[in-house]
Amino acid sequence: MSTTVTLPVVKVTVLEDRALVERRGEVTLPAGPQRLRVEGLSPLAVDRSLQVSLSGGTIVGARVGRAWKQQPKEGQREDLTELGRRVESLQQAVRIVQADVARLEARLAVATAARQDVLRSISELTGAGKAAPETWRQHLEAVRAEVGSTEEALRQARKRQEATEKQLAEAKEAEHHGEQPESKLITSAEMEVNHPTGGAVTVGVAYLVPCAVWRPAYRATLRPGEGGETVTIECEAVVWQRTEEDWKDVEMAFSTARPTLGATPPRLVEDRLYLRDKTQQEKRTVEVAIREETIQTTGEGGALAAEGMPGLDDGGEPLTLRAIHRVTLPSDGAPHRVSLFEFTAPATSELVGTPEHSPLVHRVARFENKGPSVLLAGPVDLVRASGYVGRAQLTFAGVGERVKLGFGSEDALRIARQEETKLDTNRLTGRKVRTHFVKLFLSNTGSRPEKIAIEERMPVSEVEAVEIELLKDKTKPAPAKVSQDGIVRFELPAPPSSQQELAFTYTVSSSSKVAGL
Repeated sequence: MSTTVTLPVVKVTVLEDRALVERRGEVTLPAGPQRLRVEGLSPLAVDRSLQVSLSGGTIVGARVGRAWKQQPKEGQREDLTELGRRVESLQQAVRIVQADVARLEARLAVATAARQDVLRSISELTGAGKAAPETWRQHLEAVRAEVGSTEEALRQARKRQEATEKQLAEAKEAEHHGEQPESKLITSAEMEVNHPTGGAVTVGVAYLVPCAVWRPAYRATLRPGEGGETVTIECEAVVWQRTEEDWKDVEMAFSTARPTLGATPPRLVEDRLYLRDKTQQEKRTVEVAIREETIQTTGEGGALAAEGMPGLDDGGEPLTLRAIHRVTLPSDGAPHRVSLFEFTAPATSELVGTPEHSPLVHRVARFENKGPSVLLAGPVDLVRASGYVGRAQLTFAGVGERVKLGFGSEDALRIARQEETKLDTNRLTGRKVRTHFVKLFLSNTGSRPEKIAIEERMPVSEVEAVEIELLKDKTKPAPAKVSQDGIVRFELPAPPSSQQELAFTYTVSSSSKVAGL
């Protein structure tokens, strides 16, 4: 015995590059062993990922079956092809011509009967001695004219009917050879089940499908208030799916797990270290190189762990986020946004300028992640009281971690930067001293005073042969802070319609053995 049913999709878990689809529903089964077929699965379902469950019974075996099934012809005119529309128009033309032929044949029959009536009347009146030649002549001429015109019109109509039917036959022949019936691939889960008592049971089917992907996206709103500023973070999942099945009113979950990577430990290979004496040239020279390095941390000031990569950055620990409501997602390949969570946290903001990168001064807010989950790395739309101000990149941040986020630039503030370099070499010792003179010009063209923080940087030495020193007597005003990473921070007020000059000087001193600077 075989039973065929269709179960609705109740839950979908979208992974980084695929989705786990779960179907569930009640089915009435008779007692005893039988075959159960669940149709409606995606044609892209992965065979080896099929999982089935049956309440109160046993499952002997299950597999994914596929079969081609011819689709019924579409009845709407907009679904027809150009050739189909031509066949339809020719069929309508044939019906019209056939109606014309039938009408003319009836008209010709009436005219022929009228001529017979005139001839019979002539014979009867002639025998009765009531001849009227002139009247009979007029009647015969009128009847003959009607019969002749009707016969000509009927001949032309039959000619048109023959031509139209020939065109229709040619169009149908072309449609028959050129357009084959459309077939659809029907995918089903075929199970061999056994239920001892029969009745209503719950059947579950789960399987993986490719062509589904999600990425996190955010909307950050900075609002001023009487008690201080606040930042509202709205987290959404942007989902694309082209699995050939629509997900209607389903429970959605989004996971950062990567099940295809496996858990095999790396293979150990020999790594031998060798000691050798330095050459005389190596003893006389210290090779030094200047490199740019990003400070890799999470939260405030962090950078993406996999910048430019299409994958998800979850900090190395897989997690699952759930949608706050049921979702309907069509299989159209278009992006759809699904709300995940939202939170509001108190924030502190300041105006920060980094003139080495840009002459603009940006509003930077710092706040704590008070949401129910970590913040995955992803794009964030920035909104202030004036409206949408741009888009930035949010870095990974754990729960309770501080986050730094820029909210656009201030049009009234600009910073111009000039840098000069001077090289001095001691002729006796060969020691080189390179002095960097940096001048910053801060202007405020607005009508209100502002407090601005300016961040500059200087190199940090990792070898004893190279020394870097900030010349405090030539740095005006004095910096508020100098970090161990070489970030020099200035904090100063900017009155309205004002211009200020800052001087920042440091030296890079290296011995004669140093090469590469």
